[in-house]
Amino acid sequence: MKRRAIAVAATAGVIGLLLLGLLWIVARDAPQEPAAPADEAWTPTTVSEPVAIGLPDEADFVQVGESASFKLWADPVTGHFKAESKAGGRIWRSYPDPEHWEAETAAGIWRSNFLSPVMLEYIDASSSNSQTKMTNWMEEKGVMENYEKLDNGFRVIFHLTSTSFRIPVEVRLVDDYVEVKVVDSGIREGKLSLLNLKVYPQFGAQPSSGTDGYMLLPDGSGALARFEENKIKDKSIYRETVYGPDISFYNENTNRNAVRMPIFGLKSGEQGFLGVMTEGEEYAKLFAAPAGALGQSNWIGPEWQYRIKFFQSTDRQGRNGFYTFSKERFQAASRSVRYYLLEGDGSDYVGMASRYRQYLIDERGLSRLTPERSHIPFYADLIGADLKQGALWDDYILGTTTEQAKELLEALGDAGIGNITAIYHGWQKWGYSSYGGLLPVDRRIGGNQGMAALAQEARRSGGKLMLAANYSLNNSGRGGFWSLNDGLRNLAGTLQESALPARGKRVSIVSPLYSFREARSDLDTYRELGIDGILYTGGIGSALHTDFNSRNRASRTEVLRGQQELLRETAEAVGYAAVEDGNFYSLAAAGHLHRIADDYSYDIFVDEAVPFAQIALHGLVTYTSEWGNLRDEYETEFLRSAEYGAYPAFVFTAASSDEFKKAYSVRYYSMNYRDWLETAARQYRKLDEALGDVQDRFITEHRELASGVRQTVYDNGMAVIVNYNAAPYSAAGVEVPGRDFAVIDRRDTDEHGA
Repeated sequence: MKRRAIAVAATAGVIGLLLLGLLWIVARDAPQEPAAPADEAWTPTTVSEPVAIGLPDEADFVQVGESASFKLWADPVTGHFKAESKAGGRIWRSYPDPEHWEAETAAGIWRSNFLSPVMLEYIDASSSNSQTKMTNWMEEKGVMENYEKLDNGFRVIFHLTSTSFRIPVEVRLVDDYVEVKVVDSGIREGKLSLLNLKVYPQFGAQPSSGTDGYMLLPDGSGALARFEENKIKDKSIYRETVYGPDISFYNENTNRNAVRMPIFGLKSGEQGFLGVMTEGEEYAKLFAAPAGALGQSNWIGPEWQYRIKFFQSTDRQGRNGFYTFSKERFQAASRSVRYYLLEGDGSDYVGMASRYRQYLIDERGLSRLTPERSHIPFYADLIGADLKQGALWDDYILGTTTEQAKELLEALGDAGIGNITAIYHGWQKWGYSSYGGLLPVDRRIGGNQGMAALAQEARRSGGKLMLAANYSLNNSGRGGFWSLNDGLRNLAGTLQESALPARGKRVSIVSPLYSFREARSDLDTYRELGIDGILYTGGIGSALHTDFNSRNRASRTEVLRGQQELLRETAEAVGYAAVEDGNFYSLAAAGHLHRIADDYSYDIFVDEAVPFAQIALHGLVTYTSEWGNLRDEYETEFLRSAEYGAYPAFVFTAASSDEFKKAYSVRYYSMNYRDWLETAARQYRKLDEALGDVQDRFITEHRELASGVRQTVYDNGMAVIVNYNAAPYSAAGVEVPGRDFAVIDRRDTDEHGA
């Protein structure tokens, strides 16, 4: 018994030491965001009377701003505002439309949520049993502090008197938009911890009854949730992280497309708005509720995140533990959203995308393309090599050597495909499934010398050569990588890994700052190879993860800025930077987005996909959709490329496709280029006919002419009419065969009246 007691005590001591060590790791790898300011004593200069729950009295509003087309009015009692069109008299309110408020059936806190300028969720971190709670400024009979007029706007601090939260907000009218900004440095929390915040959540909200309208979601290429009176009684909402999930925290698996664009919109009748999150959007979720889900109105806007739940593991494997919230709040300089006010024909999704395009030009430095060739580009993704499981060790699968790549590109040219950009994947040692220490080029496919010769040959034939590079994973240990020092850790200190397809192993996810250093160290060699650019895959430009590794601490904001800087340096060093399925913060430096989504996630409350992203991008950067030989709906997706203005892309190998059936990563069905030459050439010729003359042109119109027939119009008068039906389409002298498209040149004629 004595021995057993000693053993138990010893075991308990070991467990205690392990827990102490764990706590030390968590403390060591504490969040790297700037700490929130201490809640020192607050002495406001002005304080309003406690506000009662209800709509603002519009008779109390005073004008606080004016631009060429709009006026801004503010209520000094509730802090609400409204924007008014000078031309049409239309109103955009930050609160529910009084005309429809009596019909609102929501009760309890949600009723006051809709009326309040500020609603939030919080937790009492001092109690281990505390649950998240929701509140709002009106529910707490809050007061306004330090209300003051600004140049073309106003500033106010919303004080929630029961919970002691103070939220500073600024509202300004600038040209054709209203900017709403939360100043993070002024937030005060008291004894409670802020989780998330919605400011003026009912801006522009409208019920479905008697109104033709929709919400625009940044789902895939863009998706419309049309106004309906909730006939199926669906209570679903849309709530997704801008720029995709952060694996260092808890994420709900919704199987939706990642949000690549920091935008949203709402159209109701002849007016609408485009929302653009311009600051702090990396710490935001987009929240959208169709009518009937939460209240009678359709409403949409940002939900600013300040703390996120994470899994606190209690063992080294990260399997056991509990969920809790981060102690320090995420800190951004400010959280800003612009509401661009749209009217008439410019209020639909095409008008929204056109306004976003102008924002990208004015605010993000994009400019109209200058086509390098009269023919559209063709993107040929080449697979060098991969691995598969062998009897004793991994077997090497040789897909395409650099010499074979020359023959492949020559064959494409002979088939009538021009302006080819070759993108070489799996060129590193041991091929596609081997990550880390990418250079030099594997000798078995031709080495550095062979790759340099291929680059020269690509340029000689009028094309380009890019190398695909994934710096976000490492399973080789090459480059001096050691996961304990250089791997990404979540908030609990657990090293993060990714599954390798078709292989019962995990791959270490690399600390972002480490990946930036490694990529920068390779730029000189890439330049020496003479290649034309780098396509970043796997994370850079497309994923944001906070890193709590003490050697490489980086916030989500720092990772975003680091990716942008690396893309700029890459473009300067080798001439071109591109991103696979990239987030839109990469656009300032990336000249090409590869394999972007052209569909949506098929939520039950969403009605259809629209080419919002493509309308905004066409004429500014090049983009492709899915590989032509990897489409789910082969013919339909080809037609969609014509409708969306996407350039053709195929993935090829010189080896037989059978060779890759058991590959760890490259398990695509059919890749041998000889099997696809005729098809690729035919599709290239057809798309070149449709898009060759509009490479640098903006899309100005996109609409449905008839069921299954859609038209895309460019700013030079060219139009593409796509018929998805089996039967031919005929109208106003235009004939489009079934499952085909036609190109209409209206540059020298009156506008087509179809």
